[in-house]
Amino acid sequence: MVLRRAAPPGPAGGEAVKGGEPWKAAVEKLYKEMYSALHAYALRVLEDDALAQEAVQDAFCIACARREQFLSSPNPQGWIMLTLKHVMQNMLRTQTKLKKLLSLEEGTDLPTDSPELVSVDLLFNDISGSEDFQLLKRIALDRCTILELAEELGVSVEACKKRVQRARKRLQKKLRA
Repeated sequence: MVLRRAAPPGPAGGEAVKGGEPWKAAVEKLYKEMYSALHAYALRVLEDDALAQEAVQDAFCIACARREQFLSSPNPQGWIMLTLKHVMQNMLRTQTKLKKLLSLEEGTDLPTDSPELVSVDLLFNDISGSEDFQLLKRIALDRCTILELAEELGVSVEACKKRVQRARKRLQKKLRA
């Protein structure tokens, strides 16, 4: 199936959705057709249902933001699949960076006989009380999604993403000092 740009609403035009934006119908149709396959793919890669759902939703948010490029593509299904792949790569990259940021540097002398007794809060006790540290800890160690964290904090997903980004930068500066 190839999606074509819908004609503007009117006597000779295509069918418009409630908001008068015909592109929404095309995106919604593709979402309904491909959600299960995209979710299964994301779940295999990310190994977390909430992250997989978030990745698929992010891919479609990007499609809506870049609707001209998306709808004029000769293969919208391939376009959304590739976008999902990039979203997942970014998620995995961010998770890896956060885990590295919160992990110990190699060569640190700590008791290794019972690693489960050594907590991250104990290792970073000088900064473990900061909001930045707690925010990053929830994401990296508790595997909390941005959506879950945004709901906990009572902010939008975009605001939460920005907080995490800023917290990571501030924490990196503290750890380097």
